[in-house]
Amino acid sequence: MMHIVTKLWLPGIALLFAACTQFLPQPTLVPLPPPDTFTPAPDSTALPFALIDANPVMSGICFESAYDAAGRTFVLRSDEELNALFDESDNSGYCRHPSPRGSFDFSGGRAIVGVWSRGQGCSADHHISSVSIDDVARTFIIRAELVLEGDCPYELVRPLWLGVTGYNDYDIRLLVE
Repeated sequence: MMHIVTKLWLPGIALLFAACTQFLPQPTLVPLPPPDTFTPAPDSTALPFALIDANPVMSGICFESAYDAAGRTFVLRSDEELNALFDESDNSGYCRHPSPRGSFDFSGGRAIVGVWSRGQGCSADHHISSVSIDDVARTFIIRAELVLEGDCPYELVRPLWLGVTGYNDYDIRLLVE
C-alpha cells in the first residue's frame, strides 16, 4: 500500500512545484553604463564592460624583464606584436630562460593594452578609476592608479594588462598615476 501512495504522491508533488515556478517573476536586467564613460566605485575590483583581464597572457615574463620595462605602456593589436614583446623579453638578457608565451585572441577587434608598474612596499595593486571612449576623436582612454601599501623594503612590480574589445582601430591609452 505504501508503494502505491509513493507512486501517486511523488508525481503530484513534482507537478505542484512545476506549476508554482511557472509564475515566478522574470529577472530584470540591469542596464550597462553609457558606452562613452565608466567610473567604478572606489572599492570596485570588477572590470568595466569592454575590458578583459589579460594579466595571465604575460605571466611567463620574468621579474627582471618586467622590472626593466616598468612604466612603458604597450598596445598590442596582433599575434605578431605579442610575439615581438616576448622576443624582446627573451633577448633582454634579464631572464635565465625564454619566457613561456601566453596567447590572446585578437579577433573581433580585440587588442591588449598593458604596463608593469613598480614601487616599494608590502603590496601593490592597480585600481581602474575611469574609462573614457570618444567616438569622434576615436580614443579609448583607461585611467588607473597604482596603490602601494605598507613600509616593507620590497621592490614590487605589478602588471596591469587588459584586453580591449571592439576598439582595435582607436587610439588606446593606459594612464597610470
